[in-house]
Amino acid sequence: MAELEADPEFVARREAADAKLAAQAAARAQSCKPVVADLGSNGVHVESLWDLYKQPESYPQVIPILLAHLQRDYPESTLEDIGHALPFKPDAVWWGEFKALYLTTHSDAVRDRLAAAMSQCAVRKHYDDLLTFIENEDLGRSRIYFLRPINRIGNRLQAGQGRAVIEQLADHPVLGIESTRILQGRSRSQ
Repeated sequence: MAELEADPEFVARREAADAKLAAQAAARAQSCKPVVADLGSNGVHVESLWDLYKQPESYPQVIPILLAHLQRDYPESTLEDIGHALPFKPDAVWWGEFKALYLTTHSDAVRDRLAAAMSQCAVRKHYDDLLTFIENEDLGRSRIYFLRPINRIGNRLQAGQGRAVIEQLADHPVLGIESTRILQGRSRSQ
C-alpha cells in the first residue's frame, strides 16, 4: 500500500474515481429532494430517504407518498432509491396498492422494489396472486422475489404444495437458479 500511495498516477486515478463517485452520489441525493421535501411537508422530516428506517412509526403516512413518487417520471436510479425507502416488511394492508402499481409500471426499478416489498408482506390470501405473477413473463426478473413466499405459503396450505410449484420452475431460464437453491434446502421455508 505504501508503494501505491507513493505513486502519483495511482493517487490521481483514485482521487478521480472518488470524485466521480461523490458526484454521482450527490446527483442521486439531489434527484430525491422532491420526495424528501414532500415528506417534510407531511410532517416526516428526514435529510435523506435512507433515513426513513429510523422512523418506522411514520410508514403508514410515508408509504402513500412514496407510491405517488414511484409513479412519476424520474430516472431509474431515483425510482430505485425511492423504492428502497419502502419498509423492509410492510404491512399486508398495502398489498392492493403495491400490486396495482407493480402490474402497471413500465419501470424495472419500480417493479423490482415493489416485488421485494410484496414478497415480505405476502400472506395466505395472496397465494393466488403470487402464482399469477410467476406465470406472467412480462414481469421479468422481479418474479424471483415471489419464489420463497410461494414455497413457504404453499407448504403451509398443504404439505409439499409450494415445493411442487418450485420444482416445476427448476429449468426456467429466469427463475431456475433460485428455484434450484430452494429445492436444495437453501431456504428458510423448508
